[in-house]
Amino acid sequence: MSLCTCGDVGLYKCPRCARPYCSLSCYKGPVHSQCSEAFYREQVEAELKQRSVSKEEQDKMLKLLQREQCLSSDDEEVDLAELMKDVDIKSETELWGMLTESEQQAFIKSLKSGSITTLLKPKENWWTKESLVYRPTKTRKFENLCSKEPSVNMKYLLLRVMISYVHMEMIYPHKDELLSEYWAMFSRLWDWESATIYTTAEAACIAYTDTANTAGLQEFLPIRSVFENSSTLLAHGQLAAERVCCELYKVLGKVHKISPLPKCDYTKIRKKLQYLASWSLSEHGTVLPALVLELEFYITKLGSDVRKFAEDLNKPGGEIAGKSSKPLIEELPS
Repeated sequence: MSLCTCGDVGLYKCPRCARPYCSLSCYKGPVHSQCSEAFYREQVEAELKQRSVSKEEQDKMLKLLQREQCLSSDDEEVDLAELMKDVDIKSETELWGMLTESEQQAFIKSLKSGSITTLLKPKENWWTKESLVYRPTKTRKFENLCSKEPSVNMKYLLLRVMISYVHMEMIYPHKDELLSEYWAMFSRLWDWESATIYTTAEAACIAYTDTANTAGLQEFLPIRSVFENSSTLLAHGQLAAERVCCELYKVLGKVHKISPLPKCDYTKIRKKLQYLASWSLSEHGTVLPALVLELEFYITKLGSDVRKFAEDLNKPGGEIAGKSSKPLIEELPS
């Protein structure tokens, strides 16, 4: 018996009950809730049983908890280390077993919905500060890096990178501890392998929105908030844009040491980030104030439903307005 209530043909089968379904929404539907909840619980329990936690990892977790949470009472502050000293937890399995069934279900539900991220202490991102202090840059001059005249639409590629960076910084406040995950999600949002360029800020924003929706990342934070923060970041000018590119360049290098990327991919990404950093500081980067105005104009057009607005702006046939199929690779040094 199919799980679908939408009338579509079920092309997939539940790994637990083998009933066919057509999409994730039907899989998560009320008809299948009892089976799917049990499946999620079994997967979490299986994963936890395969893991063990060393004393070093326990100490690291304690430090993270001390930094992320500020526990206090009405009369005095509570020492987290004091609270934890008599808690002998050797693995995640043991910790999971300490939760009641209702607490386990609530935890799984918060993981699925992404609401668990609201428990994290908010981080003040560097671009929200009124005044920024920049260190001397070592970025090569653009004329020494590339002799070709850059595309007039290069600013929109930079915009796509900035928006993706802002998105990641907002959901990964301490990325140094999760560099591989951070980079994997960032590269997906940026879609660096695409040879397509955009001819408007609107097109770059819609492409990002489409990627975030497809990846299911729009559930973690409002996309409109990402655009507004991106505008604030770009308003700091050329040095801020160059700082982002250099920071991503460093993250790429660290990730490559942890888990080497294919040499061809690593080289291409490095060159693109180098190119954008140099472009940002050159005379070409002086167009950034105008880019901010374009982005602000797009934000004012956004309604409460970002996805519907993005669909309305799509041309019949699936092409996004302002999106060009001209290869970008010819604009960059090989």
